[in-house]
Amino acid sequence: MTPATARVRVWDLPTRIFHWTLVVLVVFSFTTGKLGGSWMAWHLRSGYAILALLLFRLAWGIVGGQTARFAHFVRGPRAFLAHAGSIASRTTRAITGHNPMGGWMVLLLLALLLAQAGTGLFSDDEIATTGPLVEKVSNAVVAKMSSFHYYNGWVIAVAAGIHVMAVAFYQLALGLDVIRPMIHGWRESDASPAPIRMGSPWLAAVVLGIASSLVYWLVVIYPKG
Repeated sequence: MTPATARVRVWDLPTRIFHWTLVVLVVFSFTTGKLGGSWMAWHLRSGYAILALLLFRLAWGIVGGQTARFAHFVRGPRAFLAHAGSIASRTTRAITGHNPMGGWMVLLLLALLLAQAGTGLFSDDEIATTGPLVEKVSNAVVAKMSSFHYYNGWVIAVAAGIHVMAVAFYQLALGLDVIRPMIHGWRESDASPAPIRMGSPWLAAVVLGIASSLVYWLVVIYPKG
């Protein structure tokens, strides 16, 4: 850290825990889904956990810390193109939170994962595993949901790969550290940066509890009704 820079906290603890937990669960879900067999029980459990995390993140994008809020990082086409131009000219500088391109990647991944978790509830692998809501819809709907669930898994894999390559490009080609701030929450910034409001861990625990309760109702209680 030079005299012209200061250390500023950019990511709150709930956002960082969400991020890395989701990474682990997505890899685990993809792997167990391909292994099949007895691993499918764990595939279902992992899918439920992912759904709870996604519901948490949607709420946290509204009530969470400053950099976690959608209003902070979802920008319009002009900002998107301007950031792309700065990458092409190698004039990109560190941005507090997600940059305009990264923000849209976050939305894309959230949408893909929500679709994956949602369709998994209605899917049937035609071997021994069915989602908890297959009895609530017709066989035709189950077939469509199952097909979407299968192919969307590969779409997620591709999108996640692009995300990893983008992070590597920022880290190695542009010299912008985007990995460590998501681990410890801090990065170097211009001197005297404006303070960033962090989200409350207690509020995050409440939000996660509500999200988990909703998923429990959806996969355990509602199917029995």
